[in-house]
Amino acid sequence: MRHLLHLLILSLISLTAFGQKADYIPTEYILEVVPDSSMHIDGKTNINTFDCIFKNSIKSNLTLTQNIFNELTEVQHSGLEFCVTCFDCGIALMNKEFTELLYAEQYPIIVMKLLSMYIYQGEDKTIKGKGKVSMIIAGVERIEDITYSVPHSEGKNFQIIGTKQINILDYGITPPKKMMGMVKVDQHIDVNFNFKFIVDDH
Repeated sequence: MRHLLHLLILSLISLTAFGQKADYIPTEYILEVVPDSSMHIDGKTNINTFDCIFKNSIKSNLTLTQNIFNELTEVQHSGLEFCVTCFDCGIALMNKEFTELLYAEQYPIIVMKLLSMYIYQGEDKTIKGKGKVSMIIAGVERIEDITYSVPHSEGKNFQIIGTKQINILDYGITPPKKMMGMVKVDQHIDVNFNFKFIVDDH
């Protein structure tokens, strides 16, 4: 009986250790951005709004462990580079003003890099997530908190959808004024993202 009890305890310890080890086995992903639905920036002035959509496809490398389903966990991400002039605001004049707003001539690239992730089930039974990202806009880097939903998964593949409101003053951007100050750009813009995570089998 004592021998059987010892075997049971050893089995439980082994299972626990294996489970913990499995949580930390790295998985390689391709983080994919698809045109029209995966990245757009919304803003407003005192008289209208603008919605600028990223029109290119880009991919980056991401390494994470299954521990992101247990707690906020660091991830290794090569980062996404969004060319400012590749955003389409619908009309040429708005495109020009958008690139001027973000100082594209001097700082042509926006960089977004995931630093940590935590995916969990919310009280309403939906799958949600939170984490931290590094954002570089107009040459200024800041660490931002993000929240998102996880509406779809297939095996180990999944996607995250969310919106992060940022204050452009934090990035050293002065909201411009047009028409002798009558048109003013709001200092807050919304960065909307929809990213796909696909297991890299190669």
